Amino acid sequence: MKLTIKYQTLDWWFWAIICAAIGLGLIGLPWGYTAALAVSVANLIYFIARDRSLTSFPVQVREVWLAFMLIAMLPGMGWFYPLLFLGMILVVFFDRCGIARMLVLMPWNKGVSLK
Repeated sequence: MKLTIKYQTLDWWFWAIICAAIGLGLIGLPWGYTAALAVSVANLIYFIARDRSLTSFPVQVREVWLAFMLIAMLPGMGWFYPLLFLGMILVVFFDRCGIARMLVLMPWNKGVSLK
């Protein structure tokens, strides 16, 4: 994988802040998880407003991400945060998104490309 940092785009900054917040949670600052959730909600709202759709591909990715964040907050699901953090590392530093790669395979996303 090639290092790809797209700091010129707003969506990269959303993901970078979420990644940093989850990282803070992982090192023992539990408010980091709350901050990551808040930024995830803001990310989703921004893309819904931008695309004016609840079903556009970028919105779908953020909806699934938010669902994963909520699942990680359930009692006994803290083990999920390191996996989310790893996913964010891949997005922020390598422009690779596992959620997008799975969603592009769904039949309702026929014709969507990853770039």
